[in-house]
Amino acid sequence: MTARPVDLDPESREALELEALLVEVARLARSPMGAARVRALTPSADAAVVSAELATVDEARRHRVDHGRLMPGRLPDPRVVIDALSVEGALPGPQALRELATVAQAATELRRSLRRLAAGRYPRLREFGETLPDLGAEARAVLAHVDPEGRIADDASPELARIRASLRRVGERLHSMLRRRIQDPQAEAVIRDDFVTERSGRFVIPVRTDAPRAVEGIVHAHSSSGATVFVEPLESVPLNNERVRLADEELEEHDRIVRDWAARFALRRDDVLRAVEGVARLDDWESRARFADEIDGVIPRVGEDQPLLLRQVRHPLLELRLRERGEACVPLDVELDPWDRVLVLSGPNTGGKTVALKTLGLSVLMAQSGIPLPAVEARLPLYRQVRADVGDHQSIQADLSTFSAHLLAVVRFLADLEPPAMVLFDEIGTGTEPTEGAALARAILERLVTSGVTAVATTHQGALKAWAFTAEGARSAAMEFDTAAMRPTYRVLMGEAGVSAGLEIAERIGLDPELVRRARSHLDQGGARIEATLARLRELSHELEQQRETLSLERLEFEREVERARETEGREARRRAEQGARKLDGLLEEFRQRAARELAGIRDPAERDRAARRGRRLEGRLRDDLAKKRAELDPGTAGGEPLPLVGEPRAGMRVHVRSLGKQGEIVRVLGERVEVRLGRLPFTVERSDLAQPPGPAAAAPAPRRPTPPPARAGPAPVDEDAPRELMLI
Repeated sequence: MTARPVDLDPESREALELEALLVEVARLARSPMGAARVRALTPSADAAVVSAELATVDEARRHRVDHGRLMPGRLPDPRVVIDALSVEGALPGPQALRELATVAQAATELRRSLRRLAAGRYPRLREFGETLPDLGAEARAVLAHVDPEGRIADDASPELARIRASLRRVGERLHSMLRRRIQDPQAEAVIRDDFVTERSGRFVIPVRTDAPRAVEGIVHAHSSSGATVFVEPLESVPLNNERVRLADEELEEHDRIVRDWAARFALRRDDVLRAVEGVARLDDWESRARFADEIDGVIPRVGEDQPLLLRQVRHPLLELRLRERGEACVPLDVELDPWDRVLVLSGPNTGGKTVALKTLGLSVLMAQSGIPLPAVEARLPLYRQVRADVGDHQSIQADLSTFSAHLLAVVRFLADLEPPAMVLFDEIGTGTEPTEGAALARAILERLVTSGVTAVATTHQGALKAWAFTAEGARSAAMEFDTAAMRPTYRVLMGEAGVSAGLEIAERIGLDPELVRRARSHLDQGGARIEATLARLRELSHELEQQRETLSLERLEFEREVERARETEGREARRRAEQGARKLDGLLEEFRQRAARELAGIRDPAERDRAARRGRRLEGRLRDDLAKKRAELDPGTAGGEPLPLVGEPRAGMRVHVRSLGKQGEIVRVLGERVEVRLGRLPFTVERSDLAQPPGPAAAAPAPRRPTPPPARAGPAPVDEDAPRELMLI
């Protein structure tokens, strides 16, 4: 990923195990280039880059479902031979060129397959396919003539085929000549073994050094024992010379072919680099998609306007380790509203607080690295900076106690804060006197609340737990502890404070009950009161949660009843409207027929024309009346239809909720959502679902009557076209 990286110091990167996570993703790559690219991933602080990376990984995952794997298979690493192409006089080997051609051919095939994808479903992969170069001609020339072991085939060129055919003929003649020499009965006392071998590029025979007579020829080597010499007989020298000459010609032609292939790739070096980089990027995206499938991951929504919400999230490395042992990872739920900047997480030792802290931090880094999260739902703010103080930093060499080491980390974090940032503290304020530690931890968290930083801190301090319950901008959460079984469940309970349970655990594992009783008597009374208050708050939270669930079920059933009533009412209204419309249409048709009969009975043409005009005017007025009546019968066009909401919604305003067909009163406005009380129950709906409550329109002011003209003497003029009858309908 490019653009601005997240400010992540090496200590935090190590504490949150980002490197180990990237190694797990990289093992799924199908090429060394793709694996290297995954291991080099860096969280980005650019929202557009993060969004684009996640969207592309999502397309790669979709491609695996629709069309199978994206990458064609395992690919070699051609980067060494690419470097050799830019060195004048350097001649890469055939096998190295074959590896380069394999990657170039993969890029060409990917270009072809990606460009065929549906633009609506794979816009990013399709667009990326357009950027891949076509190196098919260069790749095929090598792949067709070089085998996997790097040997060039005879048909790579006509000259190479001719030379190799000549070499085979000369070699066969030479070998036959020497075989006859070895198998000669008179040579039995001279020849050591019955075979023809090669030394210094020439065929020779093994001759005993203690032979009764010498073999005329050229000695090329001795055995390690000195008992055998390898001799080229004089009669075989001409054929050996011919064979050496042909071998030199073969090497020259071999190098000429390789140089030609390399030159073709060198001419398109920029395209070669784009092809290798493109294959690596696709391999990187598919590796992340494969990892998402492996951990049953979800694409997170990341943005500056997002809350921190993780549903059923698991630590990916812990899940993989537990899966190998046949065990399951306990999922966590974490939620922070935009107004809550600080989360205080409490609970017993070995209760999972540190794992929850690291899960949260690693989730942020994964999301901003474009890696799906092992969760059901994930929405995260975009952070420019991430800091984590996790583990015991005690150092004998640096003469640092645990408290001093943690405090130095806090000093470093506060000195270079760059919001929006996430800061994680494991056991904040630990390592010193508890009261001082709690006070110092509270002061640090209060500073972070006002600085626009998201902070999550684990603690055992009762005073800090109590502060998180009441402080504005802070929230408390607890690691659940099963007091009956005396063991942690590793679940996060938002809005609660955890129990340390140290004395209970000590009693459970067999510590002398008298010692436990005396320890309880020594507890600080203030701390005991805090723990008692927190226990009561936990009970109230459980009761509130149960009431909320009951209310949710009742509201859901009420909504279903309202919807059923609306459907029934709508069907009945439509039935009445259709019945009334049919009656009205019948009356209009009856009027037309009667008018036609009346006109047919008038003999005077002028009178018939005047009657026809009157009939048309009456029919028009009747049509208008029928349209109004139909509108009254049709609830979809009734005058009581709710109008769009006038002005901004505010508390106390009467509104009509379109989706529920009910009127209510606004309780409060929550951004784009509004809480409305319908009867005794509150409902949260979208703004767009609100309308003015239907009702009679305000009476319009009476039109001002024009002053009548002065009355004239005599009768008013008579309109000849005025109807002579009054029809009452």
